[in-house]
Amino acid sequence: MDILVLGCGVSGLTTGLCLLEANYSVTIWARDLPPQTTSNVAAAVWLPFKAFPVERVTAWGKTTYQRFKALQAERESGVFMADVFDLKTASSPDPWWVSAVENFRHASQDELPPGYADGFAFEAPVIDTQVYLDYLLRRFQAQGGQVYQRAVASLSEAFVECDIVVNCTGLGARELVGDRDLHAARGQVVRVRHNGFRQVLVDEHNLAQLTYIVPRMHDIVLGGTYEEQNESIGIDAETTQAILQRCAQLVPLFATLAPDDIISIGCGLRPVRSTVRLEAERPSPRQLLIHNYGHGGAGITLSWGCAMEVVALLTSILSA
Repeated sequence: MDILVLGCGVSGLTTGLCLLEANYSVTIWARDLPPQTTSNVAAAVWLPFKAFPVERVTAWGKTTYQRFKALQAERESGVFMADVFDLKTASSPDPWWVSAVENFRHASQDELPPGYADGFAFEAPVIDTQVYLDYLLRRFQAQGGQVYQRAVASLSEAFVECDIVVNCTGLGARELVGDRDLHAARGQVVRVRHNGFRQVLVDEHNLAQLTYIVPRMHDIVLGGTYEEQNESIGIDAETTQAILQRCAQLVPLFATLAPDDIISIGCGLRPVRSTVRLEAERPSPRQLLIHNYGHGGAGITLSWGCAMEVVALLTSILSA
């Protein structure tokens, strides 16, 4: 059975790989290929950020957590487990996604930076996207998947090629399927040389001053921004300085960064939607279209769970 997947970010590649593992024949078409995808810009640490609904996101996130935990055994994947501290300015109840992670607890006061009253401490996967997207692409191609760099202006182009299409186009779905519930949230990050700091710290209580420090294999990602309706992917110098200042305030070690410690500055647009769209429809009796997009700031966090549900949904429809 031939399947055409649209999109070659983390959702498209993971979905394509899961379909191959279920013995489907898979081709990917995408305007952008790694390392030029939005997924390549992500930090990325497992955290269900700006993705809904909570019940489905928790289930998808739990599945993905376990797949990433297994992947840490493959060093070439760029995945490893790390201690994460989700910092809070006030005492907070357990998060809604608590059942998806392991070793969850509330941080002790001496583990918290000054100014914080609480924090969620847990072990979670860090995914070095500089490594991981290439790893996924290699795995997909090694198992017989085909990838073509090709922009798609309409679904009719895709259905000329294949009767079963999986839409993993992220923000591109806004034009491709006319989804006006989908919008961009701009994110800018700074990659710096590794200085030995190992904990992942996140402060998301004020999205206008979103702050995170994500140590990876060969660098550390400092962030960030969450700017809804801002679709500029140009690098803003003032934003870069604000990110560096916030991270230095959080961890004084980063106040000593020199200009040549900065490796690169990146910007990407998160595909934000009121809910993740994972569902099937039939544009015609012989055509099947499955959507898998709108993951907000949690595309990598939900990638394996959503991909496996796409496979289950497709298999159920074809066997009905």
